Amino acid sequence: MGSILYRYGSRYYINMTNRCPCRCIFCVRDSTPTLGDADSLWLDREPTVDEIKDALLNTDLSCTDEIVFCGYGEPTERFDDLLVIADFIRNVLHKRVRLDTNGLGSLINGRDIVPELAKAVDSVSISLNAKDEDEYLEVTRSRFGPGSYDALIRFIKECRESIGSVTVSIVGGYISQASEEECARIADSLNVAFRIR
Repeated sequence: MGSILYRYGSRYYINMTNRCPCRCIFCVRDSTPTLGDADSLWLDREPTVDEIKDALLNTDLSCTDEIVFCGYGEPTERFDDLLVIADFIRNVLHKRVRLDTNGLGSLINGRDIVPELAKAVDSVSISLNAKDEDEYLEVTRSRFGPGSYDALIRFIKECRESIGSVTVSIVGGYISQASEEECARIADSLNVAFRIR
């Protein structure tokens, strides 16, 4: 079926879907089937909530204090299941929860998901990837087309207001140095942390 839970560095990551509204030019899944200790992150089918809980319960998580939603797809494609699993992680396993996301979850779900998300996660890492919409669409090839970048910026702002820890990131080497510097300025203007991956 593919790995549901995998370790990368000192963290464990939940791979719950391969669906994603973007086809980013730098996406690691285009170059390798695996990350960390995963056998493969390509899923034959999406694991059920119970299968994800079982994977967590049957793994020694003593080495980490945080579980991350991030795999070979966009976790908010299964937002309602994410909320259930995040609650389980926080209240049964007593671990922190981080979401790594492309920031298009509200478009994916047809509603503003940030109020619900803020009750479910401790931190969020959001892929910024570009300095403006034209560059964003060129880099991410979002299926939502024009308006995607505005939705992303709105999502970042709302997360900053509602969630304690917010980081935006870009993948280095895929946009110009000037664009990377502008992304850092955007992060600063939004009062969120910035990281080049």
